Amino acid sequence: MAAPYLGFLGKVWEQFPQLAEWHDEDPSMLQMWSMDKFIEAGYHNFHAERKQLLHISKLIEKHAQDNAQPLLATFEKIARYKFVEKRYQKLIEQIPKIWVIADYGKTEIKTPPKINLINCKDTELDDVWSVITRGPYGPFGLIAEEYEDGKFRGFFTLNPNVCRYALEVMGKTLGTKFTIV
Repeated sequence: MAAPYLGFLGKVWEQFPQLAEWHDEDPSMLQMWSMDKFIEAGYHNFHAERKQLLHISKLIEKHAQDNAQPLLATFEKIARYKFVEKRYQKLIEQIPKIWVIADYGKTEIKTPPKINLINCKDTELDDVWSVITRGPYGPFGLIAEEYEDGKFRGFFTLNPNVCRYALEVMGKTLGTKFTIV
C-alpha cells in the first residue's frame, strides 16, 4: 500500500511509512473483532464501510467510558454527530472530556460543558472519521478518511506515537491542543 491517503491521513502516513507493511484483511471481519482482538493486532489497515467503523468506534468509546478516559471523535458532518448525540451525552457522565470535531457550518448546537464541539469546516478534517482515547500506553484509536460516499480507508493503531502525531496535526489544523497524551 504505497501512499494511499490524501490530506490529513496522508500527512500521518508520510510520517510513519512502516504502516504500509501491515495487513488489510476482509473488512467484514472487522465487525466481529472485540477490543481485545484489535489490541492484540496492535495495528490494522482497512478499507471499510460505515457499519465496520461504527463497530470499532463503539469499542473505543466503551473503553474510554469503562476507564474514565478522554475521547476525541471526528464526524465529517454534524448530521453524523447528531446520530450519536444522545449516546455521547450519556458517555460524558463517565468520561472527563470529549472533543467532537465536525463540519457544522453555522448550526448552533447545545452541548454539556465537558463536550467541546469544534468546527472543521473548510479544513482537511472534513472527510475524517476518527475516534481516539487513552489506553495503557498512551493514545490509541481509529483514523480513517472517506474517499467515496460511505467508503473509508484508514487504520486502527495502538501505537501512541502515531496517535500523538495525528492529534498534533489535528490541533494545528484547528488551532487547539488535545490532551489525550
